[in-house]
Amino acid sequence: MNWEHLKAFVWLRSRLLVNQWRRAGTVNAVLMSIVAVGAIVTAVPLFIGVFALGVYAIPKAAPVHLLYVWDGVIVAFLFFWAIGLITELQRSEPLALSKFLHLPVSVNSAFLINYISSLLRLSLIVFVPVMLAYALALVVAKGASMLPVLLLLAAFLLMITALTYQFQGWLGSLMTNPRRRRTVVVVTTMLFVLVFQLPNLVNIYTPRWAQQKVAQSKQLADELAKVQHAVQTGEIDPREFGRRQQEVMERHRLAVQQADRETADRVAGVARIVNIVLPVGWLPLATMSAAEGRFMPAVLGLLGMTLIGAASLRQAYRTTIRQYQGQSTARKPRQAPAAGTPKHVDTRTVRPLETRLPGLSEPASAVALGGLRSLLRAPEAKMMLLTPVIMIFIFGSMVFGQRHAIPVSVRPMLAIAAMLFVLFGVLQLMANQFGFDRDGFRVFVLSPVPRRDILLGKNLAFAPLTLGIAGALLLIVQALCPMRVDHFLAMFPQYISMFLAFCILVNLGSIYAPLPIAAGTLKPASPKLSTVLLQLLMFMVLFPIVEGATLLPLGIEAVLGALGWGAGIPICLLLTVVELAVMVMLYRVSLQWLGDLFQAREQRILEVVTGRAS
Repeated sequence: MNWEHLKAFVWLRSRLLVNQWRRAGTVNAVLMSIVAVGAIVTAVPLFIGVFALGVYAIPKAAPVHLLYVWDGVIVAFLFFWAIGLITELQRSEPLALSKFLHLPVSVNSAFLINYISSLLRLSLIVFVPVMLAYALALVVAKGASMLPVLLLLAAFLLMITALTYQFQGWLGSLMTNPRRRRTVVVVTTMLFVLVFQLPNLVNIYTPRWAQQKVAQSKQLADELAKVQHAVQTGEIDPREFGRRQQEVMERHRLAVQQADRETADRVAGVARIVNIVLPVGWLPLATMSAAEGRFMPAVLGLLGMTLIGAASLRQAYRTTIRQYQGQSTARKPRQAPAAGTPKHVDTRTVRPLETRLPGLSEPASAVALGGLRSLLRAPEAKMMLLTPVIMIFIFGSMVFGQRHAIPVSVRPMLAIAAMLFVLFGVLQLMANQFGFDRDGFRVFVLSPVPRRDILLGKNLAFAPLTLGIAGALLLIVQALCPMRVDHFLAMFPQYISMFLAFCILVNLGSIYAPLPIAAGTLKPASPKLSTVLLQLLMFMVLFPIVEGATLLPLGIEAVLGALGWGAGIPICLLLTVVELAVMVMLYRVSLQWLGDLFQAREQRILEVVTGRAS
C-alpha cells in the first residue's frame, strides 16, 4: 500500500465534504461546521459523564439491567446510524472508482479509503465515546471478568460498519439505473419508518400491563368503598375500619409488587430471546452473561460478530475488485432482430395516453393521463402518497383500542381526519406541481393549450389516487368505528368538496411559489427564503383555514342538534350536497382566473423550475 496515495485520498475526501457543504449555501456550511465541532467537543464530556455514572450505578444494578442499558444505547445508535445511511443512499461510495481508474492507484488503497470514509459520521463520533465509557465502567465496577466486553464492542462496531459498507456497495450496483435508485431510496425510507414504529404498535395492540394496572386500581377503589360503606352503616367501628383499610392497602401493595415482578420476568424473557436472535444483541447478552459468571456467550458473540464483519468486508472488497476491473458495469448486448423480420408496433402502451376522458377537452385529458402515469412511475411520488397511509395506520392504531368509547356524533371527524391526512400527504407534490416537471415544464409553455386545461389536467391526475386512498380509508373507518348511515353517505360529497377546495389552494401556490426540485428527489434545489416562507404560509395557515371551511355542514348539524332542531333530518347529508354544488361552481370560476394568472407568470415559473432564476 502506498501511504502517499492514501494521504492524498484522505485530503481529497475532506475537500469533497467541505465543498459539498459550501454548495448547499453559506448558512448550511456554517451550521454543519457548528454541528461537527459540537459533536467532537461534546464527545469528551459524554465519555467522562457516562464513565462516572456507570462506576456509581453499575454495582447496584442486576445483570439484566446491564443488558437493558446496552439495548437502549444500541437502539439509539442504530436509529441515528440508519438516518445517516439513508442520507448517503444517493451514492455508492464517497470516492467513485471511475474517477481515478486512470491513475496508478492500488485497489487496496481505494478500498481502504472508502471504508474509512464510511466511518466518518456524527453517530460514531457521539456514540462510540458513550459505549466505550460504559464498557470501561463495567470493567472498573465488576472487575477483570468484564474485559471481554471491550473486545465485544470492537467486534460489534466492525460488524455494523462492515455490513453497512457492503450494503452500500450492493445498493450502488442497483442504483446505476436512476429509476431503480429512487425506488431503493423510497423502499429503504419506508422500511426505516416501519421498523422503528414496531415497538409502538406492539405496545398499542398488547396493552396488558396498562389494563392490569387499571383493573388493580378499580379493585382497590371497590374494596375501600365497601369498607367505607360498612363504617357508615355501623357494621364496624372506627378502629375496625382502620384495621380493614390497612389490610386492603397491604393486599393491594403485595398484588402490585407481584404483578410488577411477573411483568419484569416477561420483559426479561423477551429481551433474552430478542438478543439471542439478533446479532446486534449479542454484545448486551454477553455482558449480562459475564456479570452472571458465564463466559461462553461472550466467546460465541465475539466469534460471531467478528466473522460477520470479516465476511462483509471480504464481500465488499470483492465488489470493489469487480468495479475496478469493470465487471460490474458490463452489460449483455441486446440482440438485434434478424434481417427481414417485420417490426410489430405494440400500440397497447400508447392507447391509455390517447384516451379522451368524458366531458374534458383533449388537452386536459392528455395532461391528466400523462400526469397520472408519471405519478404511478415516480418512486418519490409513491413514497409521498403512501406516507399518509402509514401515518394513519400508526395513529389510527392508537384510537383502535378506544373506538367503542367514541360518541356516534364525533365519529365523522375520524373520517374527515383520514381525508386531511391524505391531502396533507400530497400537499408537497400538488403545491409545487410545476417544480416536479423540471425541464418538462417547457412542454406546457410552448404548447398552444389553454392554461385552464393544464391546471384542470394537473388536478385530475391526483384525483384517482387521492380520492381512492381516502375512500379506502373511509371504508376502514366505517368498519372499525361505524357512523350513522347519513353521515357515512355525506362523506362522499364531503371528500370531493375538500379535494376541490384543496385544488384551488395548491394551484395558487404552484403559480406564486414554485420551487426547483432536484431530479429523482423531493428536495428543493437552492430554494429562496421568500418562496419557502410562502410555502410555509400555505402549509400552516391557509390549508387549515380552507379545509376547515368545508366542515360547515357538520358544524351546522351539531349546532341545530344542540338546540333541539332538525331531529331525524339528515341535515349534514343535505348540506354537503349543496356544498358540493357550490364548490364545483367556485372551482370552475377559479380555473379561468388562475389560468390567466398562470399564463402571465409562466416565464417566471420556467426560470425557477429549470434552475435559471437569478
